[in-house]
Amino acid sequence: ADAKTIRFREKVTKKGGIWKDIYGIDEKKVADMVREDQVDILVELTGHTANNKLGMMACRPAPVQVTWIGYPNTTGLPTIDYRITDSLADPPETKQKHVEELVRLPECFLCYTPSPEAGPVSSTPALSNGFITFGSFNNLAKITPKVLQVWARILCAIPNSRLVVKCKPFCCDSVRQRFLSTLEQLGLEPLRVDLLPLILLNHDHMHAYSLMDISLDTFPYAGTTTTCESLYMGVPCVTMAGSAHAHNVGVSLLSKVGMEHLIAKNEDEYVELAQKLASDISALHNLRMSLRDLMSKSPVCDGAKFILGLESTYRNMWHRYCRGDVPSLKRLELLEEVAMGDLLNKNSEPERIANSREDSPGSVKANGFDTMPVSKLNMDSCEENGGPSNRSSKQGKRKVNVEFHPKILL
Repeated sequence: ADAKTIRFREKVTKKGGIWKDIYGIDEKKVADMVREDQVDILVELTGHTANNKLGMMACRPAPVQVTWIGYPNTTGLPTIDYRITDSLADPPETKQKHVEELVRLPECFLCYTPSPEAGPVSSTPALSNGFITFGSFNNLAKITPKVLQVWARILCAIPNSRLVVKCKPFCCDSVRQRFLSTLEQLGLEPLRVDLLPLILLNHDHMHAYSLMDISLDTFPYAGTTTTCESLYMGVPCVTMAGSAHAHNVGVSLLSKVGMEHLIAKNEDEYVELAQKLASDISALHNLRMSLRDLMSKSPVCDGAKFILGLESTYRNMWHRYCRGDVPSLKRLELLEEVAMGDLLNKNSEPERIANSREDSPGSVKANGFDTMPVSKLNMDSCEENGGPSNRSSKQGKRKVNVEFHPKILL
């Protein structure tokens, strides 16, 4: 918990909502809490990141389960119905694998609220420096050897240009030296590179964008918050389109802000766009002075409109559930069919297995899953906004008119 946690909690409780701290609580107990609270739509925001509660989602405590925003990929959990995204981060023709059904918001998959400590937009530093400074405040793990190769190409092509990179690991001398040595091997002199460690105060962090003229996005894992911050502070960002959500976050953000011309299709175009931006300092300054206004009026910062789209998305999910259209249940049924098919093919006594599946209360383990007896659940009515939804008064469980596995172990 931190200051933001307190702020969020106060907003929830003041509006009559209920806030529960589940940090450190066993995931099965959390799942029980969700069932007891009769949550209709359960949204997890972490994915496969630290201290996640995906084990709770595997217990499927809510009738509709969703993953969103905290992790740019599939969870791989067949018990999660939907992953929220948009048509640019995950275009309809995407070949990225996902077990969840993709639900695309009308505009961007996220909404950015600028920090009140951001401060004003400064003049582009090249006006006073006499040279262009490129920069990145992305996580060091995103700055791959390929990214450094492309960045070195850009700086080597623009005489006297500099690079400023800020991230937490640069407090360590060995990390700094390894980073500089890599760039030196690529032909970029260490004296042209400034490495900054973590800046604790948010005001100082936002002010650090005044050190750069042009922001260079990472790939294939693009920046998210850093790109929003860069644009809000007037620093144009060059990004690259790709084949996965993590690669296309910059595409979504820049497109919605009206900066499509800064989206490259490949490495060569990425280098060309950076060079073109750096070639006209006067135009770069004018863009910098207008960028905050462009972003503030864009869908990326339109919280009210974003919420309407998100609420409509949730409502549609609930309507689908009420009609018996539950993606995860269909998926689990398919997994069961595949698992049982494998058993029938491998076992010399398929009839015995089929009989045991119908008659035995136990489970048959197949392909890592415990396939349990399927119970038929009925749903005569389905009410919204906290209505009964035909829940059992004792157990708080939902009833739906589709087959449902009460237990799937992953």
